[in-house]
Amino acid sequence: MRLPEFPLQVLLAGCAAYVFALLATPWVRRLAMVTGCISRPKEDRWGRRFVPRLGGLAISIGFLGATAWAARQDPRMTGLLLGGILITAAGMVDDFRRMHPNTKLVAQILTGCIVVLYGVRVDVGISWLSIPLTIGWLVLVMNAFNLMDNMDGLSAGIGAIAGSFCTLHALYTGQPLIAMVALGLTGATLGFLHYNLPPAKIFMGDTGSQVLGLGLGALALMETWHQPARLLGILSLPTLLLAVPIFDTFFVMIQRLLHGRHPFQGGTDHLSHRLGFLGFSPRQVVFMLYSLTTAFGILSLIPITGEPLAIIGIWLGAVGILLLLGATLAKVRVYTGPAAPPQEAKVTLVETMLMHKRRIVEMAVDFAFICACYVMAHALRFEATFTPDIEALLLQSLPWVIAVQMLCFFSFGLYRGVWRYISLPDLANILKAVLAGSVLSALVVLYLWRFEGYSRAVFIIDGTLLFLAISGARLVEPMLNEWINAAVQRATQVLIIGAGDTGELLLQQLKLEREGTRRVIGFLDDDRTKRGNSIHGLPILGTRHDLGRIVQAYRVQEIFIALRRPPEDLVRQIQGYCEENGLLWRIVPSLALNEPLPHPKI
Repeated sequence: MRLPEFPLQVLLAGCAAYVFALLATPWVRRLAMVTGCISRPKEDRWGRRFVPRLGGLAISIGFLGATAWAARQDPRMTGLLLGGILITAAGMVDDFRRMHPNTKLVAQILTGCIVVLYGVRVDVGISWLSIPLTIGWLVLVMNAFNLMDNMDGLSAGIGAIAGSFCTLHALYTGQPLIAMVALGLTGATLGFLHYNLPPAKIFMGDTGSQVLGLGLGALALMETWHQPARLLGILSLPTLLLAVPIFDTFFVMIQRLLHGRHPFQGGTDHLSHRLGFLGFSPRQVVFMLYSLTTAFGILSLIPITGEPLAIIGIWLGAVGILLLLGATLAKVRVYTGPAAPPQEAKVTLVETMLMHKRRIVEMAVDFAFICACYVMAHALRFEATFTPDIEALLLQSLPWVIAVQMLCFFSFGLYRGVWRYISLPDLANILKAVLAGSVLSALVVLYLWRFEGYSRAVFIIDGTLLFLAISGARLVEPMLNEWINAAVQRATQVLIIGAGDTGELLLQQLKLEREGTRRVIGFLDDDRTKRGNSIHGLPILGTRHDLGRIVQAYRVQEIFIALRRPPEDLVRQIQGYCEENGLLWRIVPSLALNEPLPHPKI
């Protein structure tokens, strides 16, 4: 792919905005401290420090300056400039006096109306529908960045990454004015980010988060104007660029509803907080989400010159990945307070579905992958060239492929198993289901259309991609479960003595504990030839003579003797050491996996 050229005005706008924000933010910080615009610790917030707000003022001025320069040539920028001024003023009022949420929403809607009046809108072929869709999109993105501003450096860093990809998109598609404004917003955000990375010296507040959301949301829509199918462009570019904040917003609202909490209340239940609860530092969390945003930004570059159907395939694959991420992080326990009071005792259809939300997520992931794989199979077969004939054939057969594959998945019991217990027979069953679905789909196409115009190779490629996607999704969950359990800060550190069959069985059962309260750090075994080896990724650390060193190095709290016939001298040694140091211990001569593991005792 040819690298885009950066016109001089684009570079100047980005550099000027960066330098301005870098120099202005310390002055804004002093202003916030003098006027008392300071964020204080709260129970429903992550931070526990007194930090000045209002840092987003530097971002707003840098962004509005670049927008004002571009407004001389593009009337849409005039609307973005006026809307930016309005939402900046509303954000400053909220940072100083805490504006009521309803009032804030009205300000966001008015901002969206101003932007729409000057020509920025979603083109869906129905003029009256494009206006509410555009306003709703802008309000969504503004709130998404506002909610994402829940950890030092998070919202600003994600905004800077998204702005960088917005700039690349605009340059690739020959829109230098949009590129100039996008790089101006990026430069201003990077200048502020210098003071906002963990530990933050200043927060952006609503003054910055809402302007950041407005700018990125509007610029992403403007960049889709060149798309031959605008609705598909709007579906791919903005949602991929802003996937992390948008997904975080919907994820948090759904989780709160499922746990009987108000969807718009504050809380420490965002994606970033859940990663923090797993033991990652704030800096590690923000850079993990930066990486995810960058990955989706790279995916968004593919549709620049791609076909609309290839765009759909990429987008659906991204949806499947996000659903897997959400299903995994939803298991992290973040709700400790009382839930909302129960309503009348009657079960509705929605409540019944939510009781089986696990299966709904599984089916949603499979649906997304079925669609994505079928589309990508055509893209691979025809080298990403979709003629009108190929597109028509794909669209008329896709509903049948979805129906047949989902029925085969159901018939082969893919929704009766538990992913956390997946094994080779389960993978074989997935292979049978995918193979049966591919064969039956080909037979349906043969029966209905006599395979006229269709490629048989597509169904072979589709079956291969689908097996890799479905089995990969099933394999990822137990790996992520193990990772989550291992990362829990309050987990009890466990040492197993005996690196044999009994020790391996014990390890498996400890991994399957739902509470995730134990974390095995490794094994000890008197067989010196085993030292340096590992069992399921856990090392054999040494012999019994290394016990004291290992316990101190890894802060071991529990010791299991996993031997069929443990030597008496070993038992006496372990018992004496544990009683002397206040450790828990237990002899586990044999285990049945269908029995609960008893807690050790001193």
